[in-house]
Amino acid sequence: MIFCAKLIAKNDYNLRGVVISADEIFVSDGSKMRHRNIQEIFGNENIIAICDPVYPVYADTTVMSGKTGVCQSNGYFDNIVYMPCNEVNGFIPELPTQRPDLIFLCFPNNPTGTVATKEILKRWVDYAINKKCIILYDAAYEAFITEDTIPHSIFEIAGAKNVAIEFRSFRKQQALQVPAALSP
Repeated sequence: MIFCAKLIAKNDYNLRGVVISADEIFVSDGSKMRHRNIQEIFGNENIIAICDPVYPVYADTTVMSGKTGVCQSNGYFDNIVYMPCNEVNGFIPELPTQRPDLIFLCFPNNPTGTVATKEILKRWVDYAINKKCIILYDAAYEAFITEDTIPHSIFEIAGAKNVAIEFRSFRKQQALQVPAALSP
């Protein structure tokens, strides 16, 4: 696996100016289960922040791991801080007023497709540093970013390596490759 991690470090990070070494990369069987399993490192008493709407795996795995507390009549759970993403805020969540321990962020976002600029990610990194929380950053759709000004990794932001864990997916990159028989 070290060969694969070296290629990931070089091609997905180092070529974009992000200093990451192979020993900082963990290659797994997929990021869905990693979203649940990573929470086990942090214990059961954590407050989790998620975007609303959100890719279901963040909330579902948090519920399945028993970290959410009681489900209220509106379908929301006690120990989840819901961060609305709607037309009013440009589908970019506001920084939580209630301090979470873990923050799930996904850009480009699933399901909204919203991307985050470096300024937006810097605001989140600074918040996590100041509030002493961890960002669980899902970059599964970074292969779809076509604008040079939009970061592909939260690690493009100064200080992020101290407060963020990034998840990637290579399946999306494969989906973008057009078979030779279909290319013009």
